[in-house]
Amino acid sequence: MLLVLVSLITSALIFKDEWRPLSFPTLHILGLIICIAAAVAIIENRIVFAGWMMVLFALAGAGGVMLLSRQSGSVAGILLAVPIFCMVPIVAAMVLPYHLIIPISLVSTISYAIVHFVIPTGDFRIEGLRAEQTTVPVTLLLLFEGILLRQLRLEFDARLTEMRKSVVEIERAKQQADIARQQAEADRRRAEDADRAKSQFLANISHELRTPLNAIIGYDEAMLAGMAGRFTEQQHGLLERIQYNARRLLSLINDVLDLSKIESGAHEVYWAPVDPTQVIRTAADNLRSLAEDKGIGLEVTIDPTTPAIVMSDVNKLEQIVVNLLSNAVKFTEAGRIRIRTCGQAGGMWQITVSDTGIGIPPDSQTSIFEPFRQVDGSLRRRHQGTGLGLSITKRLVEMLEGTISVASEPGNGSTFTVRFPLHRAAAASLTTHDR
Repeated sequence: MLLVLVSLITSALIFKDEWRPLSFPTLHILGLIICIAAAVAIIENRIVFAGWMMVLFALAGAGGVMLLSRQSGSVAGILLAVPIFCMVPIVAAMVLPYHLIIPISLVSTISYAIVHFVIPTGDFRIEGLRAEQTTVPVTLLLLFEGILLRQLRLEFDARLTEMRKSVVEIERAKQQADIARQQAEADRRRAEDADRAKSQFLANISHELRTPLNAIIGYDEAMLAGMAGRFTEQQHGLLERIQYNARRLLSLINDVLDLSKIESGAHEVYWAPVDPTQVIRTAADNLRSLAEDKGIGLEVTIDPTTPAIVMSDVNKLEQIVVNLLSNAVKFTEAGRIRIRTCGQAGGMWQITVSDTGIGIPPDSQTSIFEPFRQVDGSLRRRHQGTGLGLSITKRLVEMLEGTISVASEPGNGSTFTVRFPLHRAAAASLTTHDR
């Protein structure tokens, strides 16, 4: 509309065109009216009506320019009208439905022919060029243009439809992803809450169970010591069974309590200088009688490369060694158990526990570190227990920044290897030396 207004001012002030019923100024006024109508239609979201206004503006402009050019004898104006007529199908292709493109091309062709043959314009002729010679090429051009624009519009609409579908699918997928993420987040929070509640319940119930169980063990020890009088041999044997099963139950409760503390984050690491040799020898001495009762030898080897002092948590390190040795004694019926410690290249030191027990199948060597898992999970398995020992051991090792691995073959025993970073040992040695 701004361009039409500028063109009107140029026509009136610079070219000084006369104002007549059919003149360039009146043609500009008609164009401005149509442009204003189209703008109002667009504001009211009547896009199709605005499109018709634009097509009408192109037709009126092309016809008016051609008529005025013939009346004034301007060959340039006549030639300029042809591309203006060609703009009519282009405008239709941009703003109107695709099925109207060819009909509007025909209307544009008919309008061009009417201007040539029906509306009189005097005796103006272009020398050497008859009206048919200009009308036929322009007609063919407009029809070909309409067909081509219709095909292009079909292709454009198809791609636009696909793009809209893609946008809708992407938006739907995004919404589903957001819903799934929110659901996963809610499930994660519920799982964490349930896990904390479980750990807290296990910790509370373990404390509640240990109190009366310790009392049972205490009274039973007092009776075995003769504080309640003399018992027959059969009564003494029954008291020993009570003592054995009560201590076994206490051990299971302690395992559950340790696991619940680790999972709830209540197990803290207290780093301090520790002599690993002393920890290993003490743990081995405490379990030696248990191994000897089964006729199993227990060997301790301290390699000279073993660091004298390491930074660790003495209680957790001792529990790791005790758990590994207890596990070896439990699953070994004959032969021997060896525990060895040494330093390693690459800034590590390690503890190795080997046995000649039943061994572990390859497909179970990963699951044995999971809670409540054993190689034989059936109720009739020979080796009873909760299956928490190795799981607790693995978590304690990780709390001390170490790693644990197993190498085993069924029937040929197992070897558990625990590795800890040596940089803490170096730091501890330096601290001790400075003091």
